[in-house]
Amino acid sequence: MSIRGALLIVCALAGVASAETPQQQADKLFAEGRDLLTVKKDAKGACEKFEAAIQLDATATGTMLNLGLCYEMLGKYAKSIGWFRKAQTAAAEAQPRLGEYEEAAKQHTQAIASKVPSVKLEPSIPEAEIRIDGQRIAPTEYGKAEVDPGPHEIVGSAPGKKKVVQKVDLKEGENQTVALAFNEAAVPVYVDRGKGRRKGAIILGVAGLGAMAFSGIFSAYEKSVWNDKKDMPAEQDKIKSRVRYAGTGAFIVGAGALVAGGILYFTAPGKEQISDGTAFAPTFSNDGAGFAVSGSF
Repeated sequence: MSIRGALLIVCALAGVASAETPQQQADKLFAEGRDLLTVKKDAKGACEKFEAAIQLDATATGTMLNLGLCYEMLGKYAKSIGWFRKAQTAAAEAQPRLGEYEEAAKQHTQAIASKVPSVKLEPSIPEAEIRIDGQRIAPTEYGKAEVDPGPHEIVGSAPGKKKVVQKVDLKEGENQTVALAFNEAAVPVYVDRGKGRRKGAIILGVAGLGAMAFSGIFSAYEKSVWNDKKDMPAEQDKIKSRVRYAGTGAFIVGAGALVAGGILYFTAPGKEQISDGTAFAPTFSNDGAGFAVSGSF
């Protein structure tokens, strides 16, 4: 084996040996997150590291617990308590059972439970779909949907009804009831992206028909003139030339325009629905109430 070939093999093996496994990457991210959380006091940065780590190792109880800790430090209590609950369940189900982690998660859950704001959702239509900040809420959570402190957008949609949008701004530990009334039928909004193309196609088709009509009339007229020139062969030849170039040419151009117009017309985009309706709804906050409008255009 040549020295060059041997070097290539050694380099390849070294590359394989140095490649980190997903578990090693998760452990590295976890360590970086702990350093940010405990040493640098950077809870936001720590949460980002732990979120990346949990994507690589979804069963890591320690990462779940630390996600709860960093979100607690950020005041995002709904996210925090969610991770503490997951950590508590994962620790209880682990073999062997992780009693220390389970107890720590339980204590933090109890400590922040009263700080978590929540919304009680009351849709007028049971089958309505409700999203808070874009995240779908399960019907089983309508009685108490936990959210972080701050402003939130609640969007409700139901078959055949206009979307209803409400905005709330919740303080720490605050609970609100939000009624979503689907009273108005949806009025779909359409956009006709092919309208201009179809209009142009019609104009082109009409021009084509006009050219073909001109060809027919011109040819008929020249034929009558040709009949009157029976004793004048030279003149008849001129008439034939005019019909060949002008009449036939106009017919070909007209037929082409008619075909092109038809293709443009039937391949033009049809009407497209861009909104299923817009609805006004009250907006609630700690400073007062107002109205919000929803709709995508």
